[in-house]
Amino acid sequence: MDIGKIVERFALLSSLTLEEASTFTYICNDAKNEIVSKLLPDVDLSLHSERLNAAAAALSLYSYMQTKALAQTVEAFSAGDVTVKENLTKAVNVAYQVWLDEKIKIADLLQDDNFVFWRVN
Repeated sequence: MDIGKIVERFALLSSLTLEEASTFTYICNDAKNEIVSKLLPDVDLSLHSERLNAAAAALSLYSYMQTKALAQTVEAFSAGDVTVKENLTKAVNVAYQVWLDEKIKIADLLQDDNFVFWRVN
């Protein structure tokens, strides 16, 4: 996985310039590490790099939008007759859906940790 390509894709998804997105490289690196930690042991990273980079960028977008929503102090502002209102809750939900869509594309590479076995008495 290539952190540079992840940051580039994150920039496109987040509508940030590459320079602005580079300040969030730590989010991209965290996303990359999270995905790597969930991969099956025999996954060839170079063979699946494009899909993995795309998934890491999507997870980065989701983390970024959560962080942005947490830091938001003003929901709307007015200037004369114009009112601008930002709905970060919707943006977080959209980013989450983008992440889920990319996660599905790498599902064959991930450990299945969503299964729980319960004993029935």
